[in-house]
Amino acid sequence: MTRLLLHIRYLLSALAVSILATAVEGDVIPYSGAEVAKNIAMFRIEDGGIRLELEIYPEDLEVFEHAFQLKLVTAPLATRAKFHQSPGENPESLVVARSDGKPLPFDVIRMEHRQRIDRASPFAGKTDPLTGRPTPGPPENLDVIYLEVFYSFEGARPETLSISPPFAIDGSPAATIGFMVFDRHVPVTRFSFLNKDMQLAISWPDPWFTAFANPNLNRPSQSGTTSFLYMTPREVRHEILIRVRELAPWIDQEFATGIRLEPALQSQVLTAALEAFKTRNSLSISGNAVPPTSARGTFLTLGERGFQVVEGHPMLIADSTFVGVILTYPISELPTTASINWEMFDDTIQKVPITLMDIAGPFFAWASPDEPVVTWTNHLKRYNNPEVTPVQAAGILVIPSWTVLAVALFVGAVVITFRSSRTLTWTGVVALSTISFIGGIAFSGKHAIPVLNPISGQSETQIVTNALSRLLTNTYLAALEVSSEERKLALAPIVLGASLSDVAAELETSLTIRVPGGGRAQIVDVTNVVIVDGDITRRGKFEGVVQWRVDAQAGHWGHDHRRRVEYRARVEFQPDRGNWALSAITVLEARSPDV
Repeated sequence: MTRLLLHIRYLLSALAVSILATAVEGDVIPYSGAEVAKNIAMFRIEDGGIRLELEIYPEDLEVFEHAFQLKLVTAPLATRAKFHQSPGENPESLVVARSDGKPLPFDVIRMEHRQRIDRASPFAGKTDPLTGRPTPGPPENLDVIYLEVFYSFEGARPETLSISPPFAIDGSPAATIGFMVFDRHVPVTRFSFLNKDMQLAISWPDPWFTAFANPNLNRPSQSGTTSFLYMTPREVRHEILIRVRELAPWIDQEFATGIRLEPALQSQVLTAALEAFKTRNSLSISGNAVPPTSARGTFLTLGERGFQVVEGHPMLIADSTFVGVILTYPISELPTTASINWEMFDDTIQKVPITLMDIAGPFFAWASPDEPVVTWTNHLKRYNNPEVTPVQAAGILVIPSWTVLAVALFVGAVVITFRSSRTLTWTGVVALSTISFIGGIAFSGKHAIPVLNPISGQSETQIVTNALSRLLTNTYLAALEVSSEERKLALAPIVLGASLSDVAAELETSLTIRVPGGGRAQIVDVTNVVIVDGDITRRGKFEGVVQWRVDAQAGHWGHDHRRRVEYRARVEFQPDRGNWALSAITVLEARSPDV
């Protein structure tokens, strides 16, 4: 039964990844291999026709020479070459045709030798954990013949089109072609293989709704508005990803197809969006409606590589631009429930996919006019609330100062006993005992002498690396707190009081890892702690240069950002009342190695 439950869990996990990829976000889909096919075809729908950008692998030159009736090994074209085709005339042609089967005439605009555009996954050659197969990589020969072709509508825009690859005599595809289709900057498909006739319906009022008859070819992100509820140890985050054209009526704007967003307009749109979402789609935590304590946002674009956060202020196209909003609600521990009451419905937004994210998720739901409330319920039975805890000074003996004083006084008493008269002896003993008693009270619990334990079974290197690993782990736990002041307070159990402000400042700057969207990544692992230079004294104080590695992750808008960072820093720590305490940390270098 246990094994059956495990199999069911694995299947549900795989299904969850599939649903997330299909309903929410385009850039979490595993690479199919089409993006690194020998030949790449990018079709771009424009008002007057379809522009084809084709990268031809040298071994397949002959196939495309037949397809375009052109010799492809000659010098670059000096003038355009115009061609017409008849229905069924040449099955070896790459044909774009109207619904009645009439092929569109095409002009060959540009032909030149180029290097292949790098579209490979960063994990090319490594095993895909979902499929168990190696992630495909590009061909070894990166040289291609670049061909730019324009298929003209001849003044009559079609509602439907068919695209057909070159076929061999036996009816199979004559070459391996990976392709994508864009309709006025909006990706219609993800990368797929062009290996059969395909029917395409064009939505001229809004390219977002252009689609192939075969749903497997269409991009995974079909919803222009999506919502995400993140349940984290110290905050609840409601994140929204909404296409600018769907946002427009809610901020008193109107954007037609092809409208460009200049920087000044971008600022207006983002400001209005944040104001709108602060008061709409209310959130309740454990049954109580709460306002967000902060709201931030940014622009994202959907393109060939999925969603990308916009850097700077470039010109944007409304059709393929999204606003990403992040609303924050601080908590001290995970609540029993959290509910979103979605209210932004209109003719375009009819159903909103909502993803509920916690350590056991994701879980998927939909908000609709009939059922606008979506609730996350806390079913975590073995969840431990992460908190900073003191780090016991393992390998250290802590000797109270009053013990040392008592020993010294005892020795004094012995000396007096053997060298003085009886009356003087008793007088001295009483005096020394009184002093010992008063000193014990004065020093008890407040003053102690730490020393390395010679029989701890650990080397000095082990003592230092183990202590620093736990101190760093707790430091990153403090980083979970929402505000800088709370993060500083959380550091108190592992930092000397006099150094608290300095260590907290380093946590806010050099030790913080930012992710796209402006969020702070959560450190999930601290490894490879190594002493570069420095020693620990007999009293247990360490001062030197160390290095370590962290694995960090953060989720925004349904995408899991992961980073690995290697640090090199000057660190000081020492025993304090039986626990290790940081007294200084200064990051010298932080870099991200190849993952």
